[in-house]
Amino acid sequence: MVKLTARKIKWIIREKTKGILSTNDIALLQNVDESRIRQIWCHYKNAKTIPTLRRPGRPPRLPTNEEISAIIGTYKEYPCSAVVLETILNNRHGIKIPHNRIHRILKDHKLASNDINKQRRRKWVKYERNHSMSLWHTDWYQIKDDDRGKGKWLIAYLDDASRFIAGYGIFDEATTENAISVLERSINRYGKPLELLTDQGSQFYANFGEIKAFGISKFQQYLVDIKINHILGRVQHPQTNGKIERFYETFQSKVEHFSSIEEFVTWYNTKRPHMSLNWDELETPIQAFFRKIDRRRRLPYMIDNLR
Repeated sequence: MVKLTARKIKWIIREKTKGILSTNDIALLQNVDESRIRQIWCHYKNAKTIPTLRRPGRPPRLPTNEEISAIIGTYKEYPCSAVVLETILNNRHGIKIPHNRIHRILKDHKLASNDINKQRRRKWVKYERNHSMSLWHTDWYQIKDDDRGKGKWLIAYLDDASRFIAGYGIFDEATTENAISVLERSINRYGKPLELLTDQGSQFYANFGEIKAFGISKFQQYLVDIKINHILGRVQHPQTNGKIERFYETFQSKVEHFSSIEEFVTWYNTKRPHMSLNWDELETPIQAFFRKIDRRRRLPYMIDNLR
């Protein structure tokens, strides 16, 4: 037997109305029991409407006040996606709520919306360094829709293996000098990465005209002087530097929940579990940073100072 659809039910009623085919013929053509054909025809004659199919499965259960309170309370502490909240509620509070229900509750309270981009299947291959401090990512990002820094430029240095933000700065202009100043502060606090990945923006790379004719850029020269290998991303290929781009997406969507950008970065590094890390342990970037550090390297800081 096959499952009837709305289109097949309309066909059954149309053929019964014509009166050419018998009930047995219609049942054989649709591969259903004759009793089902009679049931559909009886409903149509009595109600004068085409019967509609019920959605399969149990009807959705309405969320309880306790569930709503737990979800909203946890979201205020961790303004993350429903998938993240599902794991936090289960692992830290012993509350099991499916992420689909969490997402519906967040939508009802205007705390979430459907992301069309996430519904598209992506073809990508994940790459990641094994150890912290082996590669940092950086790029400039112009802040939008935030009164505390709208129109200003944000630069951040992100550790590839741990997603840890080693340093950041807010400036009126995206310049080479500002990029170097933030990198210097980051190195003074956490040490020097082996490599640094950037795009081919003019702040990082001598990429056109007379500037290139005179040799490497000031930023590239700085990396040569302190012995950091410079890796350039492909032109018009932001996926190469995708980790820092993803951080900026998180920044723009979550910063409104914090009183300052500094508070957001602290939350991102030390509070927010990252799905690309040890998800079973709800690992944060700072935890992954120390877990993945190559112990053969001497770090110019103490762990206790970062807690």
